[in-house]
Amino acid sequence: MNAMATQAYRTTCSPKESDRFGDYIPSEYFGRELEIIILPIFKEPEYNDETLVAMQEALDIVDGKIDAKVYSSIEELDADIDAEEDD
Repeated sequence: MNAMATQAYRTTCSPKESDRFGDYIPSEYFGRELEIIILPIFKEPEYNDETLVAMQEALDIVDGKIDAKVYSSIEELDADIDAEEDD
């Protein structure tokens, strides 16, 4: 889903206890055909290019494709961050 849908979806179902609907549908409705309306409430996040690059870098580190940077002190980390900002 790339964008938030603005339309509700209507469908029917016959819930069973094994469907784990207990928190949403009272037990007396199990086994009956119900008409339900599904409202889309979640939107897939949209990331800018810089964030997508950072996410790919993180995946590459986890997969061992690139080495993670290791610092021996906060000062060394700060110096590396400053050097990247200067680029």
